[in-house]
Amino acid sequence: MTTFRIMSYHINGLQNTSGHFMPELCAQVINSLHADVVLLQGLGPPVGVSSVRHLASLVGMDVFGPDHEGACCFLSRFPLHNIQGAPLGYGARCLRADLDHDDGRIHLFNVCLGWDIWQRYEQVKVLLSEQVLNNPSLPCALVLGGDFGLPFWDGGQLSEARQLKRAGHPLLMANYPARFPLWGRGRIYLRGPVKLLKSRVVKNSESKQVSPHLPVVVEVKTQEARTYLKLKSKSPLPAKQPDPICG
Repeated sequence: MTTFRIMSYHINGLQNTSGHFMPELCAQVINSLHADVVLLQGLGPPVGVSSVRHLASLVGMDVFGPDHEGACCFLSRFPLHNIQGAPLGYGARCLRADLDHDDGRIHLFNVCLGWDIWQRYEQVKVLLSEQVLNNPSLPCALVLGGDFGLPFWDGGQLSEARQLKRAGHPLLMANYPARFPLWGRGRIYLRGPVKLLKSRVVKNSESKQVSPHLPVVVEVKTQEARTYLKLKSKSPLPAKQPDPICG
């Protein structure tokens, strides 16, 4: 079993509500949380002070994924593999990566959904399809994080998804807008042989200055995959055999 700290953060192009670029303060927020993997949404242009490459150099982490404006990507202290995007429609972003560790693998999904209610409804349907999250080739622990838009419609779809559990109580995880949080746009969900240890929204003065979105942080511990599958087999549906790398 291995413990990881995972962070989801919509950085809004490293631009606060006043239009000022704040990469150094954003780096300070990330460094203070000692995250192993950061799921970033809302990247800035690929060059200059607002680039994710510049931010990565400030936090001493590697970038995995695209760096174009508005994209999602990962910052990680560990190598990530199988980086690939998944089209959700209507401009929504979804990026997958795999984190291999001593006793298994974690599938990571980083998403940024749209604001339009009906478009977001369709985007979540694709996200929960066999082409993305319910793909049978994803038997290991899974962490889904990102910006899910305003909490209407899609929240119900995700809460009804089989074995997909939200990290943290919705009423305590409001993270948007940063100065007076009312909605839980930034969220993290878990599935499979992974246990939630801690979860919180970072509501300090520094994070409120960086972006309209507050970061969400979870600490998780991977579990022995065979134990998880044994418990899963008690349900009416037959359990799938895990990929050997899951342990």
